Amino acid sequence: MKKQYPFHKNIQNHFWIALGLSIWVFVFLYFSEPFDIYRFSASEKLTLLPIYGLIEGLCYVVPLVYQYRITKRQKFWYFKNEGIYLVLVVCIGTLINYLFYKYAVVLGEEGVYSYFEYTKLVYLPGLTIILPFVIITRFIIGKFSERIQLEDQITIKGQGQYDFIQLDFHELLFVQSSDNYVEVYFFKGETIEKKLVRSAISEIEKSFPELIKTHRSFLINPIHFKQYHIENKKLFVDIGYTTHIPVSRGLQGDVKSKLQLATNK
Repeated sequence: MKKQYPFHKNIQNHFWIALGLSIWVFVFLYFSEPFDIYRFSASEKLTLLPIYGLIEGLCYVVPLVYQYRITKRQKFWYFKNEGIYLVLVVCIGTLINYLFYKYAVVLGEEGVYSYFEYTKLVYLPGLTIILPFVIITRFIIGKFSERIQLEDQITIKGQGQYDFIQLDFHELLFVQSSDNYVEVYFFKGETIEKKLVRSAISEIEKSFPELIKTHRSFLINPIHFKQYHIENKKLFVDIGYTTHIPVSRGLQGDVKSKLQLATNK
């Protein structure tokens, strides 16, 4: 269950999925007329079926709260997380659809389904058109996100043929000079790792101008900037993971202007 699952973190894309799901459910119900929908009048079909579509979109959106909280705590999205998300979609959908059916569609009629009958005879069969759409669409945008991440990879090269490190740009935290080497600090999962590369920090600065020089011995990745920190009248930048990088007095103005520009993009 710790195997990674293709996943796109951009919440806006998931709202688009919810909208697409709403339209898909309405179109399917309108033209195929399953579950006694053929008995609806034309006006009922145009009134009730769009609501069914909106309900399914809502059932997709509500579990995004779970998704958001998980992605705040962990870097990767796993098969277990995806399974829990889909279960939430189904459970919420079962409840909301039944309430709409009972208190809007068949209100005042005799012989209506109980909750369990509705779930067994209507909603579970209906999942055959809902779940494939959700699963396939989420998988596709997840794969698309992975491709973008691959394009975002950088390679920090040293002097030897096998002296290099390849990683996603957002994984890079900072680079520190160490004699004839540079120490490349990056995170994997929830931990920070370090790799030595035989290179001068000036070469790294030339190769990756998006990094910000805060000190003659440090380059930081500005996307991790959290806040400034002052200790013993010296300025540091907090880049998360309890890591404070010193800022030289002569570079303070340049660092502040570059960080302001980078964080306002």
